[in-house]
Amino acid sequence: MRHLPECVPYRSGDSIMSSINLKINDRDVTVAAGSTILDAAKKLGIDIPTLCFLKGCDPFTSCMVCVVHDIDSGRMVPSCSMPVYPGMKIETDNEKVREARKDAIEFLLSEHVGDCEAPCRRACPANMNIPLMIRQIKDKRFAEAVKTIKRDIALPAVLGRICPAPCEKVCRRKYADDPVAICYLKRFAADTDLALASPYRPEMKKKTGKTIAIVGAGPTGLSAAYYLLLEGHECFIYDRNPQPGGMLRYGVSREKLPEAVLDAEIERISALGAKFLQGRSLGQDIQLAELKENHDAVVLASGKIEPGLFENSGIELSGRGIVIDRQTFVTSTPGVFAGGSAVAESRMAVRAAAHGKGIAYSVSSYLSAAPFTPTEPDGIRIPPRRFDFRMGKISGGEVEEFLKEAGTYRRIVPGGGFLTGYTDSEAVKESGRCLHCDCRKPGSCKLRRYSEEYRANQGRFKPGDRQKFQRIVRHDRVVYEPGKCIKCGLCVQITKRAAEKLGLTFVNRGFAARVESPFNEPLSRALEKTAGECVAACPTGALSWRDKIDKSFDQTFSKVRPPAGPPEAREDKT
Repeated sequence: MRHLPECVPYRSGDSIMSSINLKINDRDVTVAAGSTILDAAKKLGIDIPTLCFLKGCDPFTSCMVCVVHDIDSGRMVPSCSMPVYPGMKIETDNEKVREARKDAIEFLLSEHVGDCEAPCRRACPANMNIPLMIRQIKDKRFAEAVKTIKRDIALPAVLGRICPAPCEKVCRRKYADDPVAICYLKRFAADTDLALASPYRPEMKKKTGKTIAIVGAGPTGLSAAYYLLLEGHECFIYDRNPQPGGMLRYGVSREKLPEAVLDAEIERISALGAKFLQGRSLGQDIQLAELKENHDAVVLASGKIEPGLFENSGIELSGRGIVIDRQTFVTSTPGVFAGGSAVAESRMAVRAAAHGKGIAYSVSSYLSAAPFTPTEPDGIRIPPRRFDFRMGKISGGEVEEFLKEAGTYRRIVPGGGFLTGYTDSEAVKESGRCLHCDCRKPGSCKLRRYSEEYRANQGRFKPGDRQKFQRIVRHDRVVYEPGKCIKCGLCVQITKRAAEKLGLTFVNRGFAARVESPFNEPLSRALEKTAGECVAACPTGALSWRDKIDKSFDQTFSKVRPPAGPPEAREDKT
């Protein structure tokens, strides 16, 4: 590597060079002597990823995510600490750079201990933000809990009564006693809302002028209509039965699902503008060709397909039902979508409802005029899947770490029984049992963002037995999870600069190094003045607020899941 010690400042004869010219990505830039490559890149508006860098702190050069390619030397150099020199030529985004950054990220992931998303959310076919809902109920913010639920589930009062609760089957609380009563909490929030004089009505986008024909008023069709209406489209729901609801009305006992509850939730969809055309059977009263001609898109959600129904229609069928692209719900006929039991018979209503939400995303994308790439079938934008680090099974002693922030009592049983549901106080107490398995910084964690951007593989570098999960809560506002720390040293520098009496410090060396409060003192003593600054600076979820909620990346349709394999292979009954 070229080394010009006189660059800072560079002396030529009797004059001092106060500025330096260099090229970054073939673009000329002039910066003050002593500047780093990162400084020069920022002047050009070029973004270079950083984890261990913070303006005002000394470069620590520990993560190596900010590496760039020095053309003259051929080496990868850290842009946060490497000073510029005259005539320097840098590339910030070529194949070598991206590979080096990916390596650095995957090394960091090999030591990471903690989940991006909670197991309960992963298990939910609708991918609902269950932990956020629970925290909102715990804080008595019931109206916000309903908004969180309805971003992903259009019929929460219904599903809160009949869902087989796959989310509860993976709840880590079960390793201590009983899973958190997630479905009953969802039902509580939905029932509380429906009891209001003016139940929650989500904001709707401007009318698009597009119309969609939905065949089937069961959970898939109702869910698709709900989210399509929010997108500004007009929905006409054709159904062969006298009343809407499908399997929810004609396949579930009224003791388990009272008709009044089903009617109330369907009314919320009707209030958004859905038009129900009952007693209209596909193939008899209405024809697919007619629907295609009169509407901008067609959704087939009519339940199990009868043999011969789509003969000569162009719709491809298999032994299970209609053949679809499993990412977009598109059939073999453009503009026609399908889901639920029309694709593969299933009695799991939450999965059928999840299909409806996914269909709505695809239909809206199909109807938009936005350009698309050849990798997006039929012009449908497939929503990006967020990087999701998985800690895996927890071992002995780790449950106790999670329990540090949760109530130690067993599941709350409603005074009137589970068919009656929770009261306000019961729901609040039950929500206090949540172990908070998910990351507190799901949207602002830079390690997650860069893992996503560089398509990192969390299992590439396997360290053998992972370190134990640990949660330090000896602070009234801040929680520290050492397994998520990347040893960037920013919090150490911040506490030192602020002259904290104790502050934070590194303990041990090499791979055993870790950040701790000196002398095993409480975190509250180490962060008397700088708690907020350290939480803000932490590039991962290692240091975070105990009670504040990061709501990033939770907009409608931001996390739609495609069908996860044939439903009948993983059958759960309602």
